[in-house]
Formats: sequence, structure tokens, C-alpha cells
Amino acid sequence: MYFNYLKDINYFKSALDINDNELQDIIDISRMTLNRWQNNKVIPSYDSLEKVYNNFYDNGVNLNRIKEELYKSLEKKDHVILFHGAKEELIGEPTIEYSETKKDFGKGFYLGESFNQSASFVLGYPHSSIYIFDFDKTNIKIKEFNVSEEWMILIAYFRGRLYEYEQSKIVKKIVDDLKNYDVIIAPIADNTMYTTLDDFISGKITNSQCLNALSANRLGLQYVFLNDNVIKNNLKMLERCFYCQNERKEYQIYRMKENDIGKNKVKIALREYAGKGKYIEELLQ
Repeated sequence: MYFNYLKDINYFKSALDINDNELQDIIDISRMTLNRWQNNKVIPSYDSLEKVYNNFYDNGVNLNRIKEELYKSLEKKDHVILFHGAKEELIGEPTIEYSETKKDFGKGFYLGESFNQSASFVLGYPHSSIYIFDFDKTNIKIKEFNVSEEWMILIAYFRGRLYEYEQSKIVKKIVDDLKNYDVIIAPIADNTMYTTLDDFISGKITNSQCLNALSANRLGLQYVFLNDNVIKNNLKMLERCFYCQNERKEYQIYRMKENDIGKNKVKIALREYAGKGKYIEELLQ
């Protein structure tokens, strides 16, 4: 799927209430080139679109957030609009086949609940883009987690941090239960949280300290599709969004601020709950 640049150009014109002559001056594209695009005689290159979308963004029109609001305002009953950040481009239909195993819940197709959330995770890839999907929840077996011991143990397990306790009855029961579900909805973990998890697994902090530190997470929820059948039948790709460099810079600043807030919350939570709760060997052995 290529970018819907013609629709985006019309959105930009509507937002600023301008005509084609004014448009070509703002985005610095010749009238001939613009006509070729609009008549589908030429498909613009990625570099050309980078220039155009940077100008959109610099003129105060955040098309991706506008589209997010438009899609969400049209959500149907039992449907959810979701977002996936791709390092470059999704080739063919989405699948769990190429998923890494050491992710929060193992192999799966991972999506987020907001554009901001998904955009933050692919900042470092120069040609990354964000895909918008419609998820039909009808007749789907969904497992939902909050920040809990069960969620914490699963992430530690799939991330390969629980090798000493993999044979624990508690761990086996929690992991085996996931086989009964098609989709997982759970809080997202980040690098700061993995450090806290490692401290819990190594016996440095208690479960209460770990849980309250992890509850400082501000990243929102992730949707993890566990099999290709549910992806094929219940997940519809709506659009591929262009993610320009100037927009990335804003998200980079936002992410850094959020990381600082999260780190400070973790420090406070670890101090507040010091000595409370159980250590991992008390829970799992």
C-alpha cells in the first residue's frame, strides 16, 4: 500500500483554504509536477513526498493526527481503530510469521491504540511509516491485562528473563492459558520497565515495588494478534501514513520528556514500597 498523497493534498488545501496556485508555492512543487501527480501520470518518490509532508507539517497542519481523529470518530460498534509502526513498509498481508519471538507476548502482530504511541516506537528508522487498521472484535477471544503480577510474569517469560523459573507451576499455568485466546490487550512495556523487571527477577526488589514502579508506564495499551486467521478475518488495513522528518523531531522531544517522567516515577515507587510484598523466589518456587 502506497501513501494516499492526493487525499492528503486535498486535506491540506481544505485546512488552509487555498487553491492549487497557492499550494504549489507553499509546498515548493512546480505546477506541471503537481498536475502529473493529480492526474496519476507520475507517482511521487519518497524523497519528493518527504519535502511535501515537511511543508504540510511546518505550516501547522498535522495530517496524521487529523486522520486519527477522523477515523476514530467513525468507529462502528465492536470495532476499534488501531495503529502499527513499521520500520519501512508492510509487504503483503500482515502476518505473525516474521515476528520476533522475544517480544512482550512472543510471536504476534503488535498494534497500538494511538498514532502517537506507534510513532514513538519507530522514530529511529528514516523510512518508517504508520499504518491505520480497523479491528472487528466480533466473535474474538480476547485476553485483557492490567498492570498485574500475571502481566509482569508473562513479559518476563517471553523476553527470556525467567529461565530460572520456567518450570514453575504458576508460570506454566499463566503461559498455557494464552493458548485459549486470539488477541491480547495489555499495557506496553519499554526499556525502563525491563530494567525494573530485571531487578525483580534477580531478587533486588519485591513484587509490590515492581508493580507500582511499572504502573508508572504512560505508553498506553497494545493489541497483540496471536494468529494469522484472526488477522485475515478481523483486521482491515485502512491507510499507510507518511511520517516526515519534521514530525519525527516533535515526537522525539515528546518521548524524551515522557521517559524522564517515567524514570522519576519508578524511583519514587521503589522507595515508597521498599520492604513491602514478596520476592520472586517466594512467589514462584
